[in-house]
Amino acid sequence: MSVIDVMKQTSLLDWHTLLVGLEHGWCEKKSLIDYAEAVLGQVTSEIDGDLVTLATGESCFEEDLISTGLHFLETHGQPLSEEKKFEATEKWRFAHISLLLQKESSVEEKISELQDLYAEFGFPEDMASCSIYRNDGVDPLVAARGVLEGLSKRFQ
Repeated sequence: MSVIDVMKQTSLLDWHTLLVGLEHGWCEKKSLIDYAEAVLGQVTSEIDGDLVTLATGESCFEEDLISTGLHFLETHGQPLSEEKKFEATEKWRFAHISLLLQKESSVEEKISELQDLYAEFGFPEDMASCSIYRNDGVDPLVAARGVLEGLSKRFQ
């Protein structure tokens, strides 16, 4: 299973999430292209040129796809605001933590990866107890489950 699989299973994929994910390297451009193809297949009115570019973007550079995606969102009244970026990042954080906790790896490996996630997402306050340096008596993986539960409630 991959992070993008977690996103699909939990129905957290949308344009904003995919664009933020692609920008941060949390997904590949194929995920955005697949999503655009699915949306294009549901279009019943005039077909948008940006949507066609996104759906056929195999040969495009990632930066160009992101730019086209941002333009597409703006022209459809859904620009990637700071609020949308934050929400998308939180969805990715949920998916990463969820995947980590599901992995069949040692406790030490999970805790090490958890430290990387804590840093990658900018040391969010709700993950402070996930840090091995916090020394607050909370098991980092137990803290991660708590963070996951909190994030899950936000997306229901």
